[in-house]
Amino acid sequence: MARISTYQQDTNISTGDKLLGTDSGGSTKNFVLSNLTSFLSESNTSGNSSSFTFKYKQLNRGQGDMNFVFSSGSTFANLTSIKVSKYNYNSPNAINNALSLLGGKNIIIYDVNNKNNFGVYKVESLQADDNPNFYNMSLSHITSNSSAVDQNVYGIDIFAESGGDLTFPHHQNTASTSWVINHNLGKFPSVSIKFSSSDNVYTNVGAFAGIVYTDENNLTINLAAAESGYAYLN
Repeated sequence: MARISTYQQDTNISTGDKLLGTDSGGSTKNFVLSNLTSFLSESNTSGNSSSFTFKYKQLNRGQGDMNFVFSSGSTFANLTSIKVSKYNYNSPNAINNALSLLGGKNIIIYDVNNKNNFGVYKVESLQADDNPNFYNMSLSHITSNSSAVDQNVYGIDIFAESGGDLTFPHHQNTASTSWVINHNLGKFPSVSIKFSSSDNVYTNVGAFAGIVYTDENNLTINLAAAESGYAYLN
């Protein structure tokens, strides 16, 4: 085999082009660019921090899988809730803390290999499943196109529509009875809370917390006991 530097450079790259490399077993293989593109999208190996990827499986779900619950059929318009693994597809890393940021947010769910198949929803609640490796999200439909397909891989991103309502997530790293939040939303937002000690997202924070609005860009959450966790402002 000649030195790589002696081969002519390809200036017209296409998805059918091949790369030469070594697989995890140590064998030399050809890698097609279209397959590499699918792998990067499906596993989120490119590192997009706002994206989560899961394989849709109605049965025999495991690590990196998700399930859709429909009111009828399988169209995204009829999707009412999802169950997602606390692991990204094709990844050994748990993402449960990052998933908690989706509570109260607008999200888009889409086929990573066909982005014309999608649904946009608001996450009404986010709770741990009886199986500690999964989380349940109840959804309210906003807009969508097409249907979900079993065994396809889907991405979930926070959906921020231009000109839409502004939201702000706050991560309280240190347990405290006062969470001081500079959100710069220019309004007096509603507040939801998720404590690190609980998997529940509390929307009726007035039942156990006092919200003091300093002005349209700052507020303080006062708690009876010191807690850490997340606050979602909308």
